[in-house]
Amino acid sequence: MEILIVGVILVALMVFVSTKIKKSAAQAFEPETIETEDFKITKPKGFINPINVDSVFAFEAYTKELGENDAKNFRQAQANLRVITDSNFEAVCENSKESSDKVLSESWFENPRAYLFESEKIEEDVPIISSWKIVENIRKGKIYELQISVLKAYREDYAARTGEMIGSFIVK
Repeated sequence: MEILIVGVILVALMVFVSTKIKKSAAQAFEPETIETEDFKITKPKGFINPINVDSVFAFEAYTKELGENDAKNFRQAQANLRVITDSNFEAVCENSKESSDKVLSESWFENPRAYLFESEKIEEDVPIISSWKIVENIRKGKIYELQISVLKAYREDYAARTGEMIGSFIVK
């Protein structure tokens, strides 16, 4: 009889812990505003912002879903923010453009100085569309390069969320 009671308590505890873990995991994919002393950005629903101390990126987020067929090794969407201190604005913009196969659209802005463009690149026979927002902070001597990449097959599915992330990205 004691074994039965211990067994029931153990099962109840496992159910409780499992439910807590599932809720916590689901919350990680909810919208969230990330704010640092240098920038602010909204991570949309469906993306996770992993805590990775060793990351080369100031911010990164990605979907848990992967592509299909040839794209099974690629996430459907991902975002990376690099902070660059050892270059000038024009060089960063030019390097970003050169990393793409084709520039689809581009816009320049002043105050703050920013460059937005959309590009297409083929990696391992998989077409990827990237939206870029490059912003210069003259006061701090830093350039912020946000790149959001989406597998072309899922472009429409992520269009609103990509736009939300680009629009919410503000350099302080």
